[in-house]
Amino acid sequence: MRKWIVYLILLSPFSVFADWFEGEASMLIGDAPVDQIRQQTIKNAIADASFQAGAMVSSEDILLNGLLVNSKVMYQSQGMVRRAQVLQESIDDGILSVRVKVDISPTESCKASAYARSIMITQFQMLKPKQAAIGGVFELNKHVTKRIEQQLAGYNQQVDILLMAQSFTEQNILNGLKRDDIAEKAEYLRRKFGYQFAVFGTIRDLSAFKRITKNRFSEETTTRRNFTLRIYVLDIYHKAIVWEESYHSEADWDFALHHEIDMNSSIFWGSDYGRAILNTISSAVVDINDLITCQPIYAQVVRRIADRLVINLGRRHGVKMGDKFFLLKALQDPNNLSNSHVVISPVANSSVQVVALDNDSAQLASVQINGSVSAQLLDLVSPIQTQKIGISQGISTYDTSSIPSLQPAPTPANNSH
Repeated sequence: MRKWIVYLILLSPFSVFADWFEGEASMLIGDAPVDQIRQQTIKNAIADASFQAGAMVSSEDILLNGLLVNSKVMYQSQGMVRRAQVLQESIDDGILSVRVKVDISPTESCKASAYARSIMITQFQMLKPKQAAIGGVFELNKHVTKRIEQQLAGYNQQVDILLMAQSFTEQNILNGLKRDDIAEKAEYLRRKFGYQFAVFGTIRDLSAFKRITKNRFSEETTTRRNFTLRIYVLDIYHKAIVWEESYHSEADWDFALHHEIDMNSSIFWGSDYGRAILNTISSAVVDINDLITCQPIYAQVVRRIADRLVINLGRRHGVKMGDKFFLLKALQDPNNLSNSHVVISPVANSSVQVVALDNDSAQLASVQINGSVSAQLLDLVSPIQTQKIGISQGISTYDTSSIPSLQPAPTPANNSH
């Protein structure tokens, strides 16, 4: 019997919009390719979990010249399957068994704009760089940052992401973020880049430890390794941290302690530990997306042309000719004289509409005939009309090909562990 298990633990509670269900499935492998049987078994397990949530499921395979290039499960339900985690996978007597945990969200979790949200992702840091000496994974923070950017872009098409080469703040500040420091950096980011959100964080733990498993006649020692990620989301316009969570996972470390790992190699990302990192990032990305999707969207006035306002949202963000916005002012909180407290207030009778448009910006004019709007640079606008998000009673998809295999990655002949 062969058996592989990956554990994923979130230190923070799951999104308030999530409901988790477990499902199981088994299939005879026979002469079919294991990967193909695995895909179908996972789909069946997800279907089993979805039935418990009242969902109806069908599957769809996409083939190109006879090769399975993608595989999706389709759901007719009151909710949306947003992520799945393989909790256990085993092969016993030629039968592949899988147990999964599936996150199903309600159909209408919030109201949000149809426009793409602008997000900066700054470089994550290692809180304890010495821990990276095991495996020589000193560049892991850069890879984690890039993976977050890639997964968020793939998960939500309505995001405008800017990947930064710099970290958001000094490493020692991450142990105790100060409101005034956050406000100062938020003001800089607002003036320099004009994005609404910034994602930043730190890898807090990469330590390894020994686990001893005692059997009846022997004992087995394996090396396990932690991966703990702390993530923050900054609302730049409000100068406030609006979300922070810690995520923790652990998995077998399949390499020699002093073997230097190639971080660009599929051998690392296909290992138990690499897959645990990817699963942790996936959970964080889903929660980040939940947050930003439910936040009001703002655009910034970047210049004036006569009586027109130019904002930093354009065609690629989903803006269309005739779309209407209203003006807002970011004001200092009268109850707190610190620069770190901001109140965003609407301006009365300030409706404007899009009269000119390009890919990155839009020109707005007053909806009143011969009217004008009193606005300054860096003032904000927000859409007048919003639409509900979530899945209406229809078809949603979950891509099972994104679930990493729990099977051990192949080891090169010249690689010593």
